[in-house]
Parts: sequence; C-alpha cells; structure tokens
Amino acid sequence: MKKTALIFPALVLMLITFGPEVLLPAVGLQTQGPAICSSLEEIAGYREQPLILVFISLACHVCWEELFEMKDFVEKMALPINLVGVSTESREQLENFVRRYSFSYPIIEDRNKTLFRRFRVRLEPFVVILDSKGEVFHLDDPILDFEARRDLNKKKILELVEKKDWP
Repeated sequence: MKKTALIFPALVLMLITFGPEVLLPAVGLQTQGPAICSSLEEIAGYREQPLILVFISLACHVCWEELFEMKDFVEKMALPINLVGVSTESREQLENFVRRYSFSYPIIEDRNKTLFRRFRVRLEPFVVILDSKGEVFHLDDPILDFEARRDLNKKKILELVEKKDWP
C-alpha cells in the first residue's frame, strides 16, 4: 500500500511536468501534432495533391467554425485532398490551438502575410482551393452570404476531386 501511495503521486507529477509522452513511448501512443510550417512548400503533398487553404484568425470563432467544418467535410467524405490552415498568429499561439483542439492538419504561420497577399485575402475566414499543380482552382467569394459561400466551396472541392488529375 505504501509503494502505491509513493508511486502514484510521482506518476502524476511526471504527467504534469513532461506530458503523456513520458509514460507512453514504448506503447506507441504518442501523438504527434501537425506541422506548423512557414510556407506552402513545406506542406506534404504540395503540387502533388489538391489543397484546401483556410485562412483564419485565432481570435475569430467563425474562422474556427469554418476550419473545423472543412475538416469534417474532408474526413466524412474521405476526400484525397489536403487541408491546411493559414494564420498570421505566432508559432506558439498556433501550437497552443493545435494542442487545445486536437487539430491534426498542418497550419502555415504566415507572419509576413505572404499567402494573404498572394491570394488577395482581405477577410477571414477565407477558402482557397489549389489543384495538384499548386494553381488556384477556386477562390472564396466574399460577396455571397456565409452559407452560400460554404456550399459553393464544398461544391468546388467535389468538382476538383472528380477531375482527379494527380497520381
């Protein structure tokens, strides 16, 4: 009984200090978060497979909703397309977001707004769909109301997947 009383607090302290990976390395249960990247070129599958870029601000709950809506759509439909978040927030803020919400897709830390300028993103959330060559297939239409935008984005994603012009 005394050994258990000593071991349990030590395990709890290790978990608090180092996280679950300290206790689970041999079991293979470590969770590796998504990459926080600095550019499109760092994204696995860029110019090999289509990408959905969702431009977000972590201060905007509507942005989160759109990001998770696209995530659910891609997963539910089992689409062969990569989802990527794009944000101007710091790496630390993005890592905290990823950990807190268990977001398992890459996020680009676009501190200099390189991608925002490239795709002329003026508001968030904003969706850009790139084909397998990295060329713009569809840009979100901010003139439409939010639901119409979302429906059109999903329709365009399905259109691109139907084309299937990648290996």
